[in-house]
Amino acid sequence: MSSPALIRHSLAAALLGCASLLTSAASHAGPLVQVSGNSPFAACTADNVAGQPGTNYPGAEVEPWIDANPANPNNLIAGWQQDRWSNGGSRGLMSAYSNDGGASWTPILVPGISKCADGIYDRATDPWIAFSPNGTAYYFSLGFMNDEPSGAGGDNAMMVSKSTDGGASWSAPVDLINDTNGQVFNDKNAITADPTDSRYVYAVWDRLVDNTLPADGAGANGHKANGGDGASNARARHKEAVNRGGTSENFRSYIGPAWFARTIDGGETWEAAKELYNPGTNAQTISSQVAVLNNGDVLDFFTVILHNGQTSISYVKSSDHGATFGPVQLAVKTSVTTNGTVTPNAKESVRDGNILFDLAIDRNNGPGMGNLYLVWQDGKSQNIDRVAFSMSTNNGVSWSAPVIINKTPNSNNKLRNQAFIPSVEVGADHKVYVTYYDFRNDGDFNGELTDMWAVSCNFSALANCRTAGGWGNEVRLTDTSFNILDAPVARGHFLGDYQGLVNAGGTVKALFGKAVGTNVNDMFMANIP
Repeated sequence: MSSPALIRHSLAAALLGCASLLTSAASHAGPLVQVSGNSPFAACTADNVAGQPGTNYPGAEVEPWIDANPANPNNLIAGWQQDRWSNGGSRGLMSAYSNDGGASWTPILVPGISKCADGIYDRATDPWIAFSPNGTAYYFSLGFMNDEPSGAGGDNAMMVSKSTDGGASWSAPVDLINDTNGQVFNDKNAITADPTDSRYVYAVWDRLVDNTLPADGAGANGHKANGGDGASNARARHKEAVNRGGTSENFRSYIGPAWFARTIDGGETWEAAKELYNPGTNAQTISSQVAVLNNGDVLDFFTVILHNGQTSISYVKSSDHGATFGPVQLAVKTSVTTNGTVTPNAKESVRDGNILFDLAIDRNNGPGMGNLYLVWQDGKSQNIDRVAFSMSTNNGVSWSAPVIINKTPNSNNKLRNQAFIPSVEVGADHKVYVTYYDFRNDGDFNGELTDMWAVSCNFSALANCRTAGGWGNEVRLTDTSFNILDAPVARGHFLGDYQGLVNAGGTVKALFGKAVGTNVNDMFMANIP
């Protein structure tokens, strides 16, 4: 007799082609462009896959990022994790560059990070790309070793590679920080090039120090590092804190401050990394991102998770290109669910953007110039994850009340109302775009059908981005629905903690993953009309 899982997947395969019949009225972005290709690691033996913990998924490409060259908007660079592991990281990081606005792509292996790319680390993760105004590109990454037998974490480093030829080649990576203490893990990095001065580039991340772990393999004492997966571990700590109700601060002993490094000479050298903000014992930051205001101020945003489970998006500000930073300031309080996204039928976990956020700034001349925009998954309404939005028109001093903006149709199955992994970008004429996945085309017996969507608002028009009614013009980005149960399981079915979105010469382009077979994801790009 066939198993329920086999029957479920057979029905999914039979009905995937009918997904377009179920789609609610919305415009379509048109044909997708596949960005990723075959894995270059099929013949690699340097990382001893069979000897590592966890399950590796050849062909599982996850967590894309993308940026456009300000000096040549037709030049784009994408990055992603290649061959994801179930318990953290991938066999290596890939990039791809385009010189025709994304119509065609050339894949390039990012060298010197993982063992399969002539580096020293077992695994690599967290790709992030930024272009300077002069066309120099930077690729920020995390390399790490597997956990020690004692339960201590492995060595790990934040590294930056540089390209001066539009992504056709990358330099050897430079370490911004390198930790060999088994209690320390650096995670969730982002890099931002100053849009007005190519000398300045800003790198940010969180640095977790867990005193309950063994230091340098000195014997277990109750906890294990749980792999190089800081976002998943942060979600587990958040859930633990919420379930405890914040009755005691001493259930664990860790800190998770926000860290920062910069170059002031276009990447020739990097200043010593430094701590920017520490929320205290048994609290942490995660998901740091930098915005550079039109007046040159540097704002580092991050999620703050307190010991009692309360969460917010806050920031610190520098008025001297990152030489010094002021005190922490609150942007918005958030409502993070403890379970994240769950598939509507099988009730299986999705590894999503829960506890994270995305950030954009309007640099167009006119009424929206300088506006800051935040999106994140929020569970305050209906206690399920949906897309929340807030904006600031005064350089972050004050923020609009959060509003749910995804246009997922209401369903009697509450789990079909979820929307997850949002991204935000500003296009031409102050139009703000937000993308997200949802399950609206899912049915009761056809797997867990998933699509990527885009909505927009126009700050310079009568529509008000601060209200749900100001958002519309919904566009379906996926050409056909895909079954998210086919995505590899990395503490939940995994497409990435984030997806890519960029303004390239006035056209907003989305780079996102979709499952194309069992445990196989590919990267695709769509222009949003």
